[in-house]
Amino acid sequence: MSGDGWFALDGLQPGTWLVGEPGHVNCFLVAGAERAVLIDTGLGIADIGLAARQLTDRPVLVVNTHGHSDHRGGNWRFADVAAHPLAAAALTQPVGREYLTGYLEVARAQLGAYQRARESDDRFFHLFTAATRPRPLPEGADRWTVPGGPEPAPLADGQRLDLGGRELTVLHTPGHSPDSLCLLDERAGLLFAGDTLITGDFWAHTPDTEIEVFAATLRKLADQLAGALTEIYPAHTLRYRVRPGFLRAAADAFEAIVDGSSTGRPGTDLLRRPASRHEFAEFTVLRPLAAA
Repeated sequence: MSGDGWFALDGLQPGTWLVGEPGHVNCFLVAGAERAVLIDTGLGIADIGLAARQLTDRPVLVVNTHGHSDHRGGNWRFADVAAHPLAAAALTQPVGREYLTGYLEVARAQLGAYQRARESDDRFFHLFTAATRPRPLPEGADRWTVPGGPEPAPLADGQRLDLGGRELTVLHTPGHSPDSLCLLDERAGLLFAGDTLITGDFWAHTPDTEIEVFAATLRKLADQLAGALTEIYPAHTLRYRVRPGFLRAAADAFEAIVDGSSTGRPGTDLLRRPASRHEFAEFTVLRPLAAA
């Protein structure tokens, strides 16, 4: 299906671009002199391979931050994919029709909400930009399918990906899911965080989330990267880059949940499923109601 206008392409740093599906998933393209890495492939509802080729003519390696369906939809359009070994089973399977149908329902509701908000934004706030305006669904969205992708090459914690004059370091960051990872451009101070850091609702209420592991991961990252970061790039919401201090704030929040000093209140997630909402200054952490 056509993806004309679906992706937001925005230069962030030299050789670094947002390849965004505004309001859905933020993917990132990082290029060196010899090859490029596409961090996640989004929903797969439009051709992200075509979008990447608009930005670079270098060979592209896809690196999935984890195996969830909204991060690997375009994997099948690429020959070279890499991920944590625990993600391999999910990445090679097609995405179920029930998931895709449900997501389209949420996407249409989101677009309606944006259209209502835009009038107020245009009058008062001027927050939406070309890179953050949600787009209408591509033509043919009802025929959306996501085939299984190629078998991913395994990535190990600490492994360095040489792009030619530029390196990305793999950081295994379990918590959101056991297979979660981040990529660090140490020289530029850039952290590509996947779902390990979220500027809206942290999804820490799904079956594969381990809250104690998540808290330990965030504290380890915050300590390890203290003073080393200039920007963080999360995979969701319209805030696709945040200040380095966001990482320590997230670590503090998760520790407060684990030690019981944060009390959640009953609410729902994006899909209207019950969840306990732990609200902090810049984000909310969702937990199962039974764990409130």
